[in-house]
Amino acid sequence: MSRVGAFFVFVALGSFAAGDSSISFVDRTREAGLVDPLAGLMGHGGAWGDADGDGRPDIYVGGFCDRPNAEYAPAAGPVKNRLFRNAGNGKFEPINQPAVELFGRTSGALFADLDNDGDLDLYVANNAQSKTRKTDEPQRTAQLALSRLFRNDGGTFVDVSAASGACPPTLYKARNVGVLDFDGDGLLDLLVVEDRFTPKPRTTLFRNKGKLTFEDANKAAGLGDDVYGLGLAVADLNDDGRPDFFVPLSNRFFVSSPGGKYVEPPHLRELLAWKPLDNEDWPCGAAFGDLNRDGKLDLVLAIHGMTARNRVYLNTGVKDGSPHFRDVTEQAGLTTPVPVRCPHVEIQDFDNDGWPDIYLSAAWKDADGKITPLIYRSAGLSDAGAARADAVPRFSSPRPIKGPMVYFPAAPSADYDRDGRLDLFVINWFAGNHCRLLQNASPPRSWLQVRAVGRAGPAGGKATNRMGIGTKIWLYPAGKLGRADALLGCQEIAVGYGYASGQEAIAHFGLGDCDKVDVRARFPTGRSVELRDQVVNKSLTIEEPGQ
Repeated sequence: MSRVGAFFVFVALGSFAAGDSSISFVDRTREAGLVDPLAGLMGHGGAWGDADGDGRPDIYVGGFCDRPNAEYAPAAGPVKNRLFRNAGNGKFEPINQPAVELFGRTSGALFADLDNDGDLDLYVANNAQSKTRKTDEPQRTAQLALSRLFRNDGGTFVDVSAASGACPPTLYKARNVGVLDFDGDGLLDLLVVEDRFTPKPRTTLFRNKGKLTFEDANKAAGLGDDVYGLGLAVADLNDDGRPDFFVPLSNRFFVSSPGGKYVEPPHLRELLAWKPLDNEDWPCGAAFGDLNRDGKLDLVLAIHGMTARNRVYLNTGVKDGSPHFRDVTEQAGLTTPVPVRCPHVEIQDFDNDGWPDIYLSAAWKDADGKITPLIYRSAGLSDAGAARADAVPRFSSPRPIKGPMVYFPAAPSADYDRDGRLDLFVINWFAGNHCRLLQNASPPRSWLQVRAVGRAGPAGGKATNRMGIGTKIWLYPAGKLGRADALLGCQEIAVGYGYASGQEAIAHFGLGDCDKVDVRARFPTGRSVELRDQVVNKSLTIEEPGQ
């Protein structure tokens, strides 16, 4: 089978179910001005983020530049990583930023305010090789390109990789990058996941020391040097104000402990142990989200394979300082293996009906070339009469399809046009496919988008990072604040989850027909804010209160 054929799978009518017709997208790639600038780019990572501070998310696209020149057609050869400015009129403009336009094997990227100065810096995870193949330039350069850290100076990016300590020459096989504040000092730390295809794979926690300098904190955090993976998911699962995280592929789940170090609960190792059906069935992306609206964050696991099912794990609560989950994949309706690789995953409400959907970075392509993303639409709860915590979320039986399924490694969501509906940028992998900007055209319904702004704490005390990463948001109908039976949803603000994808630090809530809500926000410091009678269909910014 050819390379291209390995990732385009023809599906017989009725053999597989995919997205619901109430969720629809329109391909805006050409109207946005992205067709020609991205021609020939074969990508594997990308991120949304407001790079220039104008309130609109820009997009960074990373290429995987190590293939023969002929595979990049219509380009003459490999295409550099590109940064595009969101002009706000439906169009994106290439930004001339030589520093970030590198040849690499980029497997992840994210924008984050790592120096707490109010603008977004950029980390690019590159999957370099210690030994290069016999290839032409710039493929050889790409194969040697280590990960990069760029400081944002008023919209101009400056390479600070060498001095930062976050891109050491020993970090060869970076596959994903996430941010978290593991020590509660108000500075975002970096967690870089390395894959297993190196003699000594090592996921590294880089502690932020300030001024964009970092140090290896694995020992201080109680992490071993034997953790490998592909994707990443970060959230506070045991409600202690400190982030926990899950690394798919090795399926290692790390939970913060009272002593300040991470531990691996044996029950989670047992539950999430993976026995691949073949060498391509790899757990890849992961995401936390409240699927049944009980206030607890559940786990969805995306599989990089064509014979295994993607998995749904329901959070059953905290016991002895550790979260517990049960596998509800079958009851949730994800019973059929997807016949194409699904590396990236997000839990988002794409139709704004008030129930989170499951989105996987695969799609099908009709005879006209239309791309339809694979989204399992929520159908609510399996037992509406049961307590929320006991009810299993159900996902609609998708309509059967006929045609080729395609695979996009990275495909982060963002509301790029600020209309309250989450759009997608899907990044291609093999020749014959293209990066696509997909605008959400689902029927309009109520929504709310929440940002959080952290406040610096006293010297040596606990603080929240400026982006509010790790802040939990709960929404209720107006007048029902705190009522568990009325909860509209719970989210934790995060970026860099799933696989190879960076998102905005925004909690997006679909609200159906609700017109007013009560909001509760809890910052990692434990400080809380309650807002009542908030009108919907807007972006809400919540600032952390002082002591």
